[in-house]
Amino acid sequence: MNDDISQNGSVISLPELFAILYRRRWWIMVPTLIGILAALAIALVMTPTYRSQATLLIDSPQIPTSFAPVRTANYANERVAKIRQQIMSRSNLTRLIREGGLYEREQRSMSFDDLLGVMRSAIAVDLVSASGNQRPGAATDTIAFDLSFTYLDPAATHAVAEKLVAMFMTEDKRLRTEQAVGTAAFLGRRVDDLRNQMVALEGKRREVESRYAGALPNQVALSAQSGSSLRSEVSRLDAETQGLVQQNSLLATRSEEIAAAPRPELDALRRAEERVAQLGATYSDTHPDVIAAQIAVDRQRRVAQRSAGPMPGSGAVASEMGAARARIAMLAARRNELVGTIAQMERVTALAPQATYELNNLERDYDNLKRQYQDVRDTQMEAQVAASLQAEDKGERFSVVNAASAPLDPIRPKRMQLLFSGLLGGFVFGLILVILWEFIAGPIHGEGAVARLMDCPPLAIIPILAPGMAVPILERARRFLRLPSKRSGPLRPGVE
Repeated sequence: MNDDISQNGSVISLPELFAILYRRRWWIMVPTLIGILAALAIALVMTPTYRSQATLLIDSPQIPTSFAPVRTANYANERVAKIRQQIMSRSNLTRLIREGGLYEREQRSMSFDDLLGVMRSAIAVDLVSASGNQRPGAATDTIAFDLSFTYLDPAATHAVAEKLVAMFMTEDKRLRTEQAVGTAAFLGRRVDDLRNQMVALEGKRREVESRYAGALPNQVALSAQSGSSLRSEVSRLDAETQGLVQQNSLLATRSEEIAAAPRPELDALRRAEERVAQLGATYSDTHPDVIAAQIAVDRQRRVAQRSAGPMPGSGAVASEMGAARARIAMLAARRNELVGTIAQMERVTALAPQATYELNNLERDYDNLKRQYQDVRDTQMEAQVAASLQAEDKGERFSVVNAASAPLDPIRPKRMQLLFSGLLGGFVFGLILVILWEFIAGPIHGEGAVARLMDCPPLAIIPILAPGMAVPILERARRFLRLPSKRSGPLRPGVE
């Protein structure tokens, strides 16, 4: 007996569940029918909405990649987003609304800014990558994008979609051309600026070379060699001057010797004068001997006067001494000149480190500018090529793969899905009502429920059948499933 209770301990068995559903079938069928009717009414009342879609391909440049840089995926995404913002500007959307006569009913019930927001939401741009549809924010390689417009009128939807495609193509070409031309112009100005800076550095370099002439790195060795030569020349001049000084000393000694050599006419004159002095001391001036001696003195004086010129050989010595003194003066002047030159070279050579430092700085700046100039120049050439390609429409561009489609079927409402949703919703709602009623009302369902409530198995189960009552649903289910018959059946509340 206890085993039977444990086997039938569930409150509602599966056969009884089917019986409950059968008894409450109208609780389920009526909400299901209402859901179908409501879905059908919504499908008939809702205004159909159409969508026209076009696919635009992002074509690569028709040139080798060595002349035009390869664009990244982010570049394509940013360009599409930028063009989308340009197309969805207030002026463009206003023109499309007025030209197409769009949203006439909405214009009477909402502000124009809200109307523009509605149209912006109706325009969709979906990026397509090489691997399929691209999620927003995904870093994939964009190769195309879908441009679509959603509206109530199929003809207006198609017309606006075609205009949007044309506007995308025109705006893309304008942006690409402006960007290429602007880039080329900017790089041209940059090249000119770098060239002017290089010319200015060349002028500074010439100024430094002029200011530090002789102290430049390539002139220091030559200056040192020239300084050694000049010092050797000074030494040679000193030696020659010393020789000339010694020669003049010898010549001066010889001149003194020549000047000190005895002269006969002067000796004779001195002896004649001594005789006159002796005779004058003894005799008067009129004495014949005194007169004769005086005549001899006069004659000897005339002879001495005639021979009063330089001594033989003294002129040559004087000439040699004069030449030596002139040579010494010339050598001294030359030596002073060489010493000044050497001092100037030493002062200039002392500036060699500063000259090297300034020149190295200028060379480094010049090399950096030259590299920048070359890089910018190469980039400018690429930009000019890109500008030429954009002008000839051979660069990266948009091309229409699928033109804007003429919408035939509305995208919403989807009537079959709506009807199925109404059917499913009504059925679920009715089923929920049945479950809630069964749990709230708490009717007794079968032998297991009685055993659980009474805490003992029933002695017998007596079904109550009204006259003409059909065979219970449980019995039909057992027969259909070929289950063994039980002495159980649905009990109404209060029947044991």
